[in-house]
Amino acid sequence: MTATDVVTAFIDHLNAMRMDDAFVLLADDIVYHNIPMKPVTGPAAVKAVFDQIPFTAVEFITHHSAEHDLTVLNERTDRFKLADGRWVELRVMGVFEVLDGKITAWRDYFDLGQWMAQLSPQ
Repeated sequence: MTATDVVTAFIDHLNAMRMDDAFVLLADDIVYHNIPMKPVTGPAAVKAVFDQIPFTAVEFITHHSAEHDLTVLNERTDRFKLADGRWVELRVMGVFEVLDGKITAWRDYFDLGQWMAQLSPQ
């Protein structure tokens, strides 16, 4: 599997709400950094970040992707369906580092203000 194959499989699992299958592709010491927030380390910490969002469905839509060595860059729109039925979405630039078939680092760059504004009750 190429690094792109691993990242694509990870995103496909997320989109299908198969979180356990997705998190199997994370290295034990993964560093996940939602910039500008603080990074977290380990699959359980990544899961805790996802657990903070009350979503019932998710769509990570990859618009462009590039791979160099073991690093995958992708431009995405991440959409989350909230428990109240609303969809919130965010443009994201993602960076994934892959080693031995596992994602060892994941950084997402996005506009936190845009995200927070959408989470406000309507």
